[in-house]
Amino acid sequence: MKRRSGFTIMELLVVIGIIGVLLVFLVPSLMHARDSAKQAAVKGIMHSIQLGLEAYEMENLTYPLDNNLALFSLCTNYLMPGGYVATVPTNPYTGQDYTDADVAGKIIYDYDDGTGIYTLTGYDRSGTRQIQQLTNM
Repeated sequence: MKRRSGFTIMELLVVIGIIGVLLVFLVPSLMHARDSAKQAAVKGIMHSIQLGLEAYEMENLTYPLDNNLALFSLCTNYLMPGGYVATVPTNPYTGQDYTDADVAGKIIYDYDDGTGIYTLTGYDRSGTRQIQQLTNM
């Protein structure tokens, strides 16, 4: 009798089962790492916008007087015309330029005229959990 070389069906099923178990544990970890990287990118964008806001204030002696302003409007109405930022940043979650309708990774600008304090607030993928808040204090 001639013996064939190769894997038996049982050996293949065991290997597939082990790979499946590894995937169950690894995929959530990889997704968390991916979200963490995107959150770090949102924080980097917020820092760049903060530098633009400080330059705006140095030239105009006031910060933009607006509330609940999404990043796209902040850039196009205040920061880009004065050359404080060159373009609207790219949203790390969508891969497209920020829009006012973005939920994932949104950045909101608020200014309190009474105190002269602005707040930049950045959010995560869901748009509900705050990941960072920057102010001029």
